[in-house]
Amino acid sequence: MSRLTLFHVGFLFLILFFTTTAKAQKEAETFNVDSTLYEYYQRCQEYLLEPVVLSMSDTLFRMAGERHDERMQAVAIATRLDYYYFQGTNEDSVIHYTNKVKEFAKATHQPKYYYFAWANRLVTYYLKTSRTNIALYEVQNMLKEAQKEDDKTGLSRCYNIMSQIYTIKRFDSMAGEWRLKEIELTEKYNIENYNISQTYAQIANYYISQKKQKEALRAVEKAISTANSSTQQISAKLEYVNYYSKFGDFQAAEKILKECQIAFEQDKRLESIKKRLYNIECLYYQQTRQYQKALEAAEMQEKEEHRLSESILSSSHYRTQGEIYQKMGNMNMAVKFLQMYINADDSLKIANEQVASSEFATLLNVEKLNAEKKELMLQAQEKELHNKTTLIISLIILLGILFLFLYRENFLKRKLKVSEAELKTRNEELTVSREELRKAKDIAEASSRMKTTFIQSMTHEIRTPLNSIVGFSQVLSDHYSNSPETQEFVNIIKSNSNDLLRLVTDVLALSELDQYEQLPTDDETDMNTICQLASEVAKDNRQKDVEVLFEPAKENLLIRSNSERISQVLNNLAHNAAKFTTHGSIRIAYSVLEAEKKIEISVTDTGTGIPKDQQERIFERFYRVDKSRSKQTGGTGLGLAIVKHIVELHDAQIMVESEPGKGTTMKVTF
Repeated sequence: MSRLTLFHVGFLFLILFFTTTAKAQKEAETFNVDSTLYEYYQRCQEYLLEPVVLSMSDTLFRMAGERHDERMQAVAIATRLDYYYFQGTNEDSVIHYTNKVKEFAKATHQPKYYYFAWANRLVTYYLKTSRTNIALYEVQNMLKEAQKEDDKTGLSRCYNIMSQIYTIKRFDSMAGEWRLKEIELTEKYNIENYNISQTYAQIANYYISQKKQKEALRAVEKAISTANSSTQQISAKLEYVNYYSKFGDFQAAEKILKECQIAFEQDKRLESIKKRLYNIECLYYQQTRQYQKALEAAEMQEKEEHRLSESILSSSHYRTQGEIYQKMGNMNMAVKFLQMYINADDSLKIANEQVASSEFATLLNVEKLNAEKKELMLQAQEKELHNKTTLIISLIILLGILFLFLYRENFLKRKLKVSEAELKTRNEELTVSREELRKAKDIAEASSRMKTTFIQSMTHEIRTPLNSIVGFSQVLSDHYSNSPETQEFVNIIKSNSNDLLRLVTDVLALSELDQYEQLPTDDETDMNTICQLASEVAKDNRQKDVEVLFEPAKENLLIRSNSERISQVLNNLAHNAAKFTTHGSIRIAYSVLEAEKKIEISVTDTGTGIPKDQQERIFERFYRVDKSRSKQTGGTGLGLAIVKHIVELHDAQIMVESEPGKGTTMKVTF
């Protein structure tokens, strides 16, 4: 290497060094912190994902202690917490250092770091590991504490993390509401909010997705103006790229994207947000039809998710890659990745359900542990009281021996009083313990009733207004019977209201049935009665040229079952037969299968019939054989699904015999 080349390299290094140092000094002045400490903190950020940062954080803590800077000491402990947080593999360390930061912040009156550790590290860690219920539980506890202490910094953190939770749950509008609450609180009380720029960036992203151009631009500009670090500055610029790409200014988007790419190459402190860079690159390259580059960016995003242990949160990169291949015209690869997305998404849903169950059990265990803690404290108090009582009694006995002849009678009286007091105390403690156990039992029982209560509440809250709409539509129909045009509109309202009511009723019926592993079958069901009721349902819904046939047996046949649900099965079968039978007959019958010692109920019609290749699917939820005909006849696609569910809960069987154009027979065997 020539001397000239060496000179140029050295010169560039010096420029970079002094530029970085000057930038660090400027930021240190902004945060009103010692420039030496801040510069060393920036070095820690460069090695945040490497083990060496653990010893560096200890050094920062010692340096801050020598300068009596408690704020930077809190930052040093938080840096150690950051390392374990981004590693994502050691939950115990995350919990341990979260508590360390909280304890130090509480002792030194620094609520900013107290709530930062709790919200942005512990709760966010639970979100990274797909435990949203545990995260929500922690946030609710944090919100209660912040409200109790009227701590505006704590409330701001709670609002921010609430927005993240609802973003993950894909409730974008609710997430936006929590972000706006955070901004409103910050601006109203002039709160020192280090993350306000990120909040504006998140709001900008939401407005961009909603195609609200003016609102998105204002939010991006706010994110830029409130950024107080290089990381936040670049994050805000990436939203500019997203904004220009979305609204078609690709030249501006390309210019800012290149600036961001150069910044990432030069500044190692930006490693923690590389995932967002690859995400924005992928979006930009898709918009500009640079599909190969888009694929490379999607692959880099996937690698970054694995590096940060965040891949559990999403399988969307498979979908993104599939969509890119589709745009490229490579349908084989598109199908492959979209199938991988479907499989991964299904697996994730199953895993989330399992995690949710585990979280629910964990929350119950928390309550149980709290009850056990109280009981142990009572036992400790009882032991302490017992020891003191024993000591007192020993002294009394000693005095009684010394002064036996003088105080014998008095001693006996005093001993009796002490024994009575001890007995009373123990009885009171026993009463308290029983009350604690009763409360713990009530909590467990309340949890088990939670689902049932929810379903009952939904049934009342949804059905009541729908029934009102149906009733008033009938009143309108009667009132405007002389006006054909008005009558037409009223009939449309009435028809759609009935369809909606039927859909809600069927969905809620399935939800209620999902609670049971097996239905109670303590009722004696009269076969003549339930078949007669089913025939009436068929008559009420039949078409003009259809005959409904049912001949009751001379002797009543009683079976042990759930009468209400069996009647629901027959009514649904009869209603379904009437809906698809335009001529001929509908026959309802039952018989005793002597050889098998079973009862068989059948509903036979002469309707349109069901193709053989679709007979297995008619019991699936929301499946309809002929969608064009279903639009004419109505229906939710849930009637036969409810029938199948009830039959299975009775340990019974249902069979279909059908031929297109000739009719269908449904047989239920108990």
